[in-house]
Amino acid sequence: MDLLARAAELKPELLEFAVSGRFTRELGLAYGRFFPDGVITDEATSALALDHFALEYRLPGGDLLIDRFVAERPELHEAERAMVLGWKDVVEGVFEVRTVAGSAIILFNMIDELTYTAHSDLGEAAFDVLDPGMFMVGRLIPVTLDDWMISATPAVYTAELRPRLVRAAAEAALRDPAMVFRNPALLAEAWQIQAAQRRQFVEHFGSDLVVLRGDEVAARMREFTSLEFPDHLHEEESVALIFDERDGLGYYTDFGAVEAAFADPSLVTRGRYRDAVSRYLRGDAVSPVPIRHLAARDDERAGEVFATLLGRRGFTWRLDGEALLRAHKPGYFAAPRLPACTPVTGVIAELDHALEAGLV
Repeated sequence: MDLLARAAELKPELLEFAVSGRFTRELGLAYGRFFPDGVITDEATSALALDHFALEYRLPGGDLLIDRFVAERPELHEAERAMVLGWKDVVEGVFEVRTVAGSAIILFNMIDELTYTAHSDLGEAAFDVLDPGMFMVGRLIPVTLDDWMISATPAVYTAELRPRLVRAAAEAALRDPAMVFRNPALLAEAWQIQAAQRRQFVEHFGSDLVVLRGDEVAARMREFTSLEFPDHLHEEESVALIFDERDGLGYYTDFGAVEAAFADPSLVTRGRYRDAVSRYLRGDAVSPVPIRHLAARDDERAGEVFATLLGRRGFTWRLDGEALLRAHKPGYFAAPRLPACTPVTGVIAELDHALEAGLV
């Protein structure tokens, strides 16, 4: 089976499915992200909005439109189904054109520093305007292990605009490190950087967990890092700074009350402590890191805390704790754990050098 040929046929069919009228409300919401004023003024951005909707938009039932497209196409061969579902793995990038060779172009993504062999569903003519050294900002979807297809209409730039595109790539890398971590080497480097930072934190504070008054946080952290912390922390009675191996550095307010409840589970019967523990458990935006750290001190007392909080006799942390966290923090567990730092990639270093030299 020629998957490249099938990809060129199936991608337009997917887009037709997206605009079939069955998803009018959802499509309007998706377009609203790209055109907040409700007026579509740019054809390329409109194509990008439709592409995002077809490949990545989550419908009210929790599934993606692409899942429904495949489900309604039972005639697809297994290889075709796998390929189409693989289009969820969209690569957005600032690509430097390295080679133009007939129906394929070789692209270097300045964000993840990987090379992609890309094709177009429009055939060879789509690359007539491209020469090595030019740039393309757009999206790619996988077809085979070695081949990708351009998805939506890319923006094309001449080589003279490299400084502008370097800035765009560097800012994208810093804004969304997951784009960088497609590169296994850069991902491994980021984990190494985070581990080194954690060792430095432990050496500085004596532990990976330190509890401070809110008005102490800024001054104490300035001794360790240049990171800025929110002003509202100044008013907090207690703030825990935890440098977790996987989640990196995080801060957690009202930690003192939660810590006290884990030391004496009978306190959970009091509103002050019950509310604090409940907020840590039920807040999907709150990482499970602090609960895990406290439970690791004494899992029997941790079990008592949640048995009392939930009214579940027989609850034990050892048997039930992880399932409890997963039930209350689906967003945390749905996302892959990635380093909280970004390595200095080529474009970030190039932008830093240009800024220092006053070139941009």
